[in-house]
Amino acid sequence: MEIFFGLCLLQSQIKTPKVRSNWSSNPLYYHPIFGASMTGRRFEQLLRCLNCESVAINDRLSKIFDLLKLVNGSFQTVYKPGKNLSLDESMMLHRGRLSFRQFIKSKKNKYGIKFYELCTHDGYALNVDIYKGKVSHETHSLSVVDSVVMSLMKPYLSKGFSLFMDNYYNSIGLSNRLFSFKTHTTGTLRTNRKGNPKIITQTKLKRGEHIWRRQGNVYVSKWKDKRDVLCITTENHPKIINVQNKHGVWTKKPIEVANYNANMSGIDRCDQMISYYSSPKKSIRWYKKVIFRLLDISVWNSYYIYKKINDSNIGFLDFRDQLINTLLKIPQNSSGRNFVLENANPQTHVRYNPTTDFRDAHYQEKIPPPPNYKRKTYFLKCKYCYRQKIIKFTSHRCQDCTNKPPLCPGQCFRQWHLPPADQNNSSSSDM
Repeated sequence: MEIFFGLCLLQSQIKTPKVRSNWSSNPLYYHPIFGASMTGRRFEQLLRCLNCESVAINDRLSKIFDLLKLVNGSFQTVYKPGKNLSLDESMMLHRGRLSFRQFIKSKKNKYGIKFYELCTHDGYALNVDIYKGKVSHETHSLSVVDSVVMSLMKPYLSKGFSLFMDNYYNSIGLSNRLFSFKTHTTGTLRTNRKGNPKIITQTKLKRGEHIWRRQGNVYVSKWKDKRDVLCITTENHPKIINVQNKHGVWTKKPIEVANYNANMSGIDRCDQMISYYSSPKKSIRWYKKVIFRLLDISVWNSYYIYKKINDSNIGFLDFRDQLINTLLKIPQNSSGRNFVLENANPQTHVRYNPTTDFRDAHYQEKIPPPPNYKRKTYFLKCKYCYRQKIIKFTSHRCQDCTNKPPLCPGQCFRQWHLPPADQNNSSSSDM
């Protein structure tokens, strides 16, 4: 399974039109690392049977519930975040038939599965949840949006964190509830939210003007830039401060707007890093795409922690390369040719040893399918495996032998063409 997931990560860096193209002998797509690590049939079998369904619960997310719980627990255990957290949604492209598939016009992937993510201000994913459609909630006193926020923030309540959210989530009621759990909130606010002070929402401002009102522990402010910006905060008293932008130009902004801009980009950062090398395969089974999405988030979080612990300049791609080398069990300082020829893992598809092979006299070829056979590849029992009382099918045969016996590429092909005495010695040594 480690080799399987290593090849999945590698496929996100090597783009091919089809999964099986990675095992093709076509010179346009030839990548011998895949065949040297695992056969294409075995990879397709594992991909076809990949599942993590829980039969103990009756829920729309039962197919990935246990995995999602396990991943979130690991994210929260291995890293303790700083004070500032951000919460937002993310879309994963999926156009298949699904009861909780979403359409969000403003997103790049307009159709798909919506993720709710709680991240640090610089992109580490702490808690992930999935929108599963209109279902009844156990907490009837909360709205759907409030229940999502309270669920994601449950491990971090009453610990003094500051949460940044956009206007889809923020409201005066939610800010008061989080403040009662010693959690500050800051973010933009919609003008039609229940409880908004009318003097704030209805007042006309000129550019640069700033007004605010207080309701208990909650500040609601309005600032006119190119357009009206309505904000809510429980952390800072609203005031105008000097802020330096990325071009080094100093401007005046409200403190709540400046803090929001500085700490709200965590989810965008996480999505950006995942999008560079995305693993999800084309599939009508939504849960498989979610599994690979969680795999990508896990790899990014691993790199984030690695950078925090190690003072090195290693890039994300180099980190992924090292991770894939470990999963594929490639020895350090091994060249590609040596790995493919010697095959460091004897349990996988074995390649030739250049010092003892017989490729100068015998060559392999694909077994041609019989007439009217619908599939492109035809399989027969390996003669050498059958001699060892093992049933194994192969799609290759020797084109130079008289009867053209079907033989597994690699060890079986080499052993078949050894002299009988050497075959016996080799068989006894293998045992």
